[in-house]
Amino acid sequence: MTESIQETERKYDVPSADDTTWLPDLTGVGGVVSVVDQGTQDLDAVYHDTDDLRLAGASATLRRRTGGSDAGWHLKLPLSGDSREEVQAPSSETVPDALRDLALSRTRGAELRPVVRIRSTRGVRPTRRPRDARPGTPAGNGA
Repeated sequence: MTESIQETERKYDVPSADDTTWLPDLTGVGGVVSVVDQGTQDLDAVYHDTDDLRLAGASATLRRRTGGSDAGWHLKLPLSGDSREEVQAPSSETVPDALRDLALSRTRGAELRPVVRIRSTRGVRPTRRPRDARPGTPAGNGA
């Protein structure tokens, strides 16, 4: 089973990877009532491509990630601007057939293999909104 979502991703330079004091307080922005620091997640991603990097050449990526709340297979295909379609599949030892089929127009049948492994740590700071937040109503006490 696969799931598809559209994502828009923007990257920003930060003063220092070790300095989190620059993070803005988002409380009160767009209905945010609090920001909760939930620590970190260790991520391990193995990216797959053809020997001649056909996916990368087509601005597409295929990875299998462990760790974090979105572990599993991710195929990211370019859309317009800085948006992409991300098709996700549960984790397995081999590339899921559904993702291999979706990448076929870019790989042109060449074998997919691991090409790079990236280990990283992600800070988790979800924003909370009131459960009953509706335009024109005061913020509730639920989060």
